Amino acid sequence: MKPMYPQILSWLAGKTGTPDHTAHRLWRQAVRDATAEGVVIESPEYWQSAVGHLRASFPSISPAMAVSSAPRASTDLAARHRLQMA
Repeated sequence: MKPMYPQILSWLAGKTGTPDHTAHRLWRQAVRDATAEGVVIESPEYWQSAVGHLRASFPSISPAMAVSSAPRASTDLAARHRLQMA
């Protein structure tokens, strides 16, 4: 069975300059941490917890920065449209 990784993993790794093998190790640790919390495995809360642990584990990036600086195409398009209309 092929291991599953969140789509944000490669983005976080690139943003912080973290090698892929280190990012994968951080993801596996984040999944173990989420499992240890006792939430139902494979539930939305489980994955939310795992991604939260992942974001917190990356060097030089805070969870707030990971959320706020994540690419948002729809917001960018709306801002561009407002500028064109002005």
